[in-house]
Amino acid sequence: MGLWYEDHFQEDYLMIYKHRNEENAHLELSNIMNFIPYKKDQKVLDLCCGAGRHSRWFAKRGLNVTGIDLSNTLLEEAKTQSQTLGIKYIRSDMRNITFNNEFDIVVNLFTSFGYFEDDQDNERVFTRVYSSLKEGGYFLFDYLNPSFTRENLVPFSQQTIDHTAINHYRNIDNDAVVKRIVVKDNDSTRHYEERVKLYSENRISEMLENNNLKIMHLFGNYDGSKYDQNSPRLLYICKK
Repeated sequence: MGLWYEDHFQEDYLMIYKHRNEENAHLELSNIMNFIPYKKDQKVLDLCCGAGRHSRWFAKRGLNVTGIDLSNTLLEEAKTQSQTLGIKYIRSDMRNITFNNEFDIVVNLFTSFGYFEDDQDNERVFTRVYSSLKEGGYFLFDYLNPSFTRENLVPFSQQTIDHTAINHYRNIDNDAVVKRIVVKDNDSTRHYEERVKLYSENRISEMLENNNLKIMHLFGNYDGSKYDQNSPRLLYICKK
């Protein structure tokens, strides 16, 4: 059994989160990207790109996109769905990317942060983002709002997809939000875990600023609403 983020993002993940699709990506990005002055042929890094739905949104608008993810399964799906778009997909741990002053925009979306037990490992992601950006480049960062998550956590939910039963169990454990997922079908029962460390708005802001990522905007959701304690998201636009 490996680390949860090494084991989790496989075929079952694609099924469980299949509602996170092209339409969903458009709803997420079409408004918030109005706050970043982007143009055709600029270079975008989609850090933790998953199956590439956000990468494709950028590519369809004429940007030059590179997607990074650790999961071979998700990267293969991304390549399958992006064949005509010229997106470059690379397998890498987000802590270990080595780009230097290369991208106009870096995005890290859908709570692809806080995966690591060590705070320094998590903050290292921002260090790598800074190195990857050109001077004056922008970083779009989407993370859950811990105060909202604590108040609105649903301990149990279930769904059925194509005769497959999926049970979700959620709790807060040592300042991390933990989701255990049990997938049952005719062939087997499979268990997964997601564990995301909870960082306050103050701590996230501190980590960004420590890495010379100047906070330009802080929103509470993709609709551009102002952040407060009751916002569902922490959505930052930063500039190098």
